[in-house]
Amino acid sequence: MARRGYVQLVNGFYDNDKVRDLVRMGRADSVGVYCMALSLCGDRLTDGFIPRRAMLSNIGATPEQVRALVDEGMLEEVDEGWIIHDYTVHNRTKEQVLHARADAKERKSKSRCHATVTSVSQRDSAVTSGQTPEHQNELSKDNSTPPTPSKPDFDGLLDSLERIYPTNRFDGKTSQARMQLEIEWPKIVKAAGEADPCEFLEAKTRAYVGATEERFVKTFSRFIGGELYARNWEKPKPETPRARQVQPVKSRSQQNLEANMAKTWQYMTEEERARYSQGGLNAQQG
Repeated sequence: MARRGYVQLVNGFYDNDKVRDLVRMGRADSVGVYCMALSLCGDRLTDGFIPRRAMLSNIGATPEQVRALVDEGMLEEVDEGWIIHDYTVHNRTKEQVLHARADAKERKSKSRCHATVTSVSQRDSAVTSGQTPEHQNELSKDNSTPPTPSKPDFDGLLDSLERIYPTNRFDGKTSQARMQLEIEWPKIVKAAGEADPCEFLEAKTRAYVGATEERFVKTFSRFIGGELYARNWEKPKPETPRARQVQPVKSRSQQNLEANMAKTWQYMTEEERARYSQGGLNAQQG
């Protein structure tokens, strides 16, 4: 049975140089094999490893299709199968997925326990104060509990972050990026320390966008997945231009004198030039 999960396929996948090379060579079928291989690795949590049996039977790839992917460096051949190049760089590892599932299960268990305790407490309070359950329900509608720091209002947070991010680089409201944000949230809370994690993430996002040239800003999902929020971002200071050395301006009479001397030198004999160099045209020979 397939496990719920996902692997990352960036929006610009179609424009990747290796993918375009395969398409130009008439090997678009190899691109399909690659996508199925990604799905298999994400489903079985193999950290990018595809056994030979799975490649041939589950994916149905031909040797030619696989060879084209190996030649392009998208697959690396190893014993008993292949490994997708840089799989764990762009996708969660088995350890990360299992850890996230364990955290989610624990949070769900605590949430149920808290809900049960709260329900019993509200019932006892209603009996003590003489309020009916219907009255309690009306009160709860007017005084809804705000989101806790452990699970904030992600929709509101993403709205704020969208206003900071360059429009064409923000993918935070896609289902995959939203899920990734929730999975990474415990790390963000830890990185924030004593600060409010939402304010911390907004400040880090603003600092990153401000310190990075727009064309080099990574998509929001990569900003979160790469834990770029844990770094210190400062806008590079502009270099102070060096003072230009200005040559003193010569007077017009000086310029005329130098021009006349240059013209005179041109028509002088060697003897006259030697005498001039030793002290002038009127100098006496020794």
